[in-house]
Amino acid sequence: MAKPYIASYVLHASDCDKDFGMRRDTDGEFRIGNANVEIDSDSNVIVKGVSYKGTKGLFELFTRKKVDNSFITDSDMKAYRAILQATHGHLENNDPSGSIKTTRGAKYKNVISKLFPASRVTRRGSESTLNQKWATLK
Repeated sequence: MAKPYIASYVLHASDCDKDFGMRRDTDGEFRIGNANVEIDSDSNVIVKGVSYKGTKGLFELFTRKKVDNSFITDSDMKAYRAILQATHGHLENNDPSGSIKTTRGAKYKNVISKLFPASRVTRRGSESTLNQKWATLK
C-alpha cells in the first residue's frame, strides 16, 4: 500500500506535500511536523509510538498536495487530524503555540481548513504584511 506513495519522495516528485504532509530529511528519515514517521511491513504508519492503519486514504492525506477524495474515509481524516495535532504539523514551524499554516494550495482549502477551522490562522504574504504595525520614526 505505501510503496507508490513513498516512491514519490525517493524520486523527488512535485506532488509531494511537504507543508502539511510527510517530508524526507537530508538524513533520509521521514518526518511529519516535529516527529519521525515509521512505516511497517504492513504499511501501518507509526508516529510518536502510535500506530495508524495505513490505508490508501491516509497515504493520500499524508503525502499528496492534491488529494483524491474518493479514497479518503472519515477514519482517515480522524487519523490525519490526530497525527497533525500530535506533531504540530499544521502549525507554523511545528510550534505548539504557533498559528495554523495557510497556503493557497488545494490541500489547505479542501482539507486543512476543514479539519482546523479559522482559529489561530495567520495568512502568509501581502495581506499579513499590510496588517503589520510599523514603527514610526520621530
